[in-house]
Amino acid sequence: MKTVFVDVDVQHDFCDPSGALFVAGADALAGAFRALTARAVERGRMIVGSVDSHAFDAWEFAGAPVAGPSGERPGFPPHCVKGTAGWLKAPGTMTARARFVPNAPLSPEALAAAARENAPTQLLLEKEVYSLFANPNAEALLELLTEGEAARFVVYGVATDYCVKAACEGLLRWATSRGRGEVWLVTDAVAAVVAADGDRAIQACEAAGVRLVRVADALEAA
Repeated sequence: MKTVFVDVDVQHDFCDPSGALFVAGADALAGAFRALTARAVERGRMIVGSVDSHAFDAWEFAGAPVAGPSGERPGFPPHCVKGTAGWLKAPGTMTARARFVPNAPLSPEALAAAARENAPTQLLLEKEVYSLFANPNAEALLELLTEGEAARFVVYGVATDYCVKAACEGLLRWATSRGRGEVWLVTDAVAAVVAADGDRAIQACEAAGVRLVRVADALEAA
């Protein structure tokens, strides 16, 4: 079974106390995030990450000139604006052979080149909403990486009650629809916006079929 590490939104604006949308407790997870990244590289395991990647006038932001596709106006403070310091990956969580996958459809040939050319060790899916599957290349990318084999997706990052939960749900649907693979959630390498909501998200993931593990389990399984 292939092991794929799934790093969800481990970026400065979410993980550093000075960040624009800091998730309480995420700074305490820095060592776990670095250890998981290092182990994936050491063992030759692919890291598929997601990164919030916004323009200055994103509809999520307070005072945005337009609403979201369903009329949403969440009013978040500006965060993870592409190219700013807040958008950057947290220290030690970006590998030397990382490649960004844009939030726009790529041809099969271009996506295959992005996934394989010069052997990247980390593929970072840009997105504007919670789920990494909002990137139109996500499903095809997973097909390329798993090559028809069963895969274990090891998920960690922020925030448990939003993007982590969405990643687990999407990965579980993806694996279930193909009759292969499993999803692990690293419960001591996640942080929630609201602690009680994070607990409920973890419980919901477990009830749906996600396996709950600790960092030590993930490191050993890699």
